Amino acid sequence: MKYHIVKRVNPLNKTESKFYAAPKYGDELTILDLAMEISDACTLNVIDVEAVLIALLRKLPIHLKNGLRIQLGSFGRVKLSFSSKGFEKEEDVDASSITNVRILFTPNAALKRDVENATFTKA
Repeated sequence: MKYHIVKRVNPLNKTESKFYAAPKYGDELTILDLAMEISDACTLNVIDVEAVLIALLRKLPIHLKNGLRIQLGSFGRVKLSFSSKGFEKEEDVDASSITNVRILFTPNAALKRDVENATFTKA
């Protein structure tokens, strides 16, 4: 993976800054790109693979909003999470206290191992 160097200001002390390595991303890989790669590696045609991937992406938010954790095999697990405002009394907590809804992804251990040995080059 390529990286570039960026200068970032310390948010606690605006007069202080440091240089950091930051990811340098290439072009985006689309669902069609993935479908073509997957199709080349199996007996399914591109249209069928793309249809399955699109159906997966349509179903994920539905199941996440219903509180399900979605285990995607050797890829990892996806789940919905959120933050909440704190209150002194239990009865003061309700749905309006929920903030910062986010999607959490936990990669499978094998996937994590596969990317741990990535090499980095300056862009």
